[in-house]
Amino acid sequence: MLRVKSPKGPSPWGSANRIPSHLAPGGYIEQAELNPVPKSDDGSICPGDPFDTCGKLAISAGDAFGKSLLIEKTMEDDIRKAGFTDVERRKFKWPIGPWSNDQWLKELGTWNLIIWMRGLEGWTMRFFTMHMGWTFEGVKQWTAEMKKALKDRKYHAYQDGSVVYARKPVR
Repeated sequence: MLRVKSPKGPSPWGSANRIPSHLAPGGYIEQAELNPVPKSDDGSICPGDPFDTCGKLAISAGDAFGKSLLIEKTMEDDIRKAGFTDVERRKFKWPIGPWSNDQWLKELGTWNLIIWMRGLEGWTMRFFTMHMGWTFEGVKQWTAEMKKALKDRKYHAYQDGSVVYARKPVR
C-alpha cells in the first residue's frame, strides 16, 4: 500500500511511467486531496466574499506558478491515465469551521479551521509574492481579512475532498 498526498502541488501521476517502481504488481495506492476552493450549499458564500476571493486567488496562484491546485478534481483521471486499474473514488465534504449540526462534521470542521488559521499565511506568502506580484504587507493584510472571515460563523464553508484507491497492474 502506498499513500499519496500532494498538498497544494501537482498530481504525481503525469504518465504511465510515473507508477512507482517500488510498488509491487497488484499493490494498491491511495491518494487523498482537498480542493482549495471553499464552497457553501446554503448561499452563505457570495460573489466577492472573502471565501469566494480566496478560491479565485488559489486558482490564480497555481496558474501563475504553473501548476494546477485543483488536483482533487483531476486525480482520478490522472491515476487511470497512469495505468492503474480498479480505480475507485470516494467524495466527501470537509467543513471549514464548527458550523455543522452533525457532531462529527462539527469536530472535523473545528480541526480544519485550526489548519486554515495556522497555515493560511504560509500557503499564500510565497505564491502571492513570488508569482503574483503582491507585497509582504499586502499578503499580511489579506490573510488578516481572511482569518476574520474564517472565524465568522455566518459562513458555512467546506472543501470538496476525495480519496482515490487504485491497483498497480499485475502485468
